[in-house]
Amino acid sequence: MEDDIILQLKNVEKKARKRAILEEVSFEVRKGEIFGLLGGNGAGKSTLIRILFGLVSPSAGCFYVGNYRCPPCLPESKALIGGCLDNTSFYGNLTGIENITLFASLSSYYPRVKEIEFFASLLGLESSLLYKKVSTYSQGERKKISLLHSLFPLPRILVWDEPWAGLDPQGAKKIQEFILTLNTEEGVTFFLSSPLPQEMEKVAQRIAILHRGKIKWNDYLTPQVSLEEIYWEIIEGK
Repeated sequence: MEDDIILQLKNVEKKARKRAILEEVSFEVRKGEIFGLLGGNGAGKSTLIRILFGLVSPSAGCFYVGNYRCPPCLPESKALIGGCLDNTSFYGNLTGIENITLFASLSSYYPRVKEIEFFASLLGLESSLLYKKVSTYSQGERKKISLLHSLFPLPRILVWDEPWAGLDPQGAKKIQEFILTLNTEEGVTFFLSSPLPQEMEKVAQRIAILHRGKIKWNDYLTPQVSLEEIYWEIIEGK
């Protein structure tokens, strides 16, 4: 694999009850890139991300995280890749900061309180919220705490499943700013999924469109490219 590639999928497939969920999915994500996976509900985005996290096994194909070939080297790959699913679960009877420190400790990482509060502020979370039980959080607050917990420890590539889901416009803007800041200042590579082309094109440099389990388009965004037009042409079968 080329030195500047941090994630590469090779003909990844997933079948369930003889139905193809993913078919020969292949693409790569380069170091320092903000890569977007765009697709509607049922396109296979979450299944693909679950495969990357080792929660689901592919029926065929493989993927590389750095030089680690997966699934065989999934445990080793987790030193490089991190993130969160759209429906990350937390302990409702624990506070936000207790949940974060608990999950981080599973990776033998013990973040300082100031470190957690700093990243929380960048995501638009008030520090006082960190000391309230997660059971009292709104949907948007749960989404932000989900994104926050994936930062400890900070991986080489962050995989976020629908990071804008459940957020109001102000919250979505905060997430966009955070992604750009972390990418520019820390060199973190992002792999983002979303069904919303208008949100994706605000941050992503390159996008793959997944439709009915297949990659239908994969290219860099330029001022000459209308992502929304391409997306809807694919979705509507034009």
